[in-house]
Amino acid sequence: MAKRTRSQLVISPGPKDPSMEGGKVELVGSPVASGLDPRQTVAKIEQKALQLSALLRELDNHPMLFEPGLRDELDAVLEQLGCRISATRALEQRQVGALAD
Repeated sequence: MAKRTRSQLVISPGPKDPSMEGGKVELVGSPVASGLDPRQTVAKIEQKALQLSALLRELDNHPMLFEPGLRDELDAVLEQLGCRISATRALEQRQVGALAD
């Protein structure tokens, strides 16, 4: 389990089988619970996206050999992230459409 960081993100590893859903993520002080306004929420997401992008760029610039199981785990994490982004976009577009009506 990861230690709590400044952002209070806690991640526990998921099952060894990459076809199963990944670990549990707990956001302490989430934007909704802490009453952040929409601009602050977007800024927080942007900050996390930049951190993730920098990590992935490091991996691109300095490739490393992963064990097959670890490579599968990374692929599963990236796939889950892509699905989560698609779902958030779809919900946001639905809200925009509802406001326009």
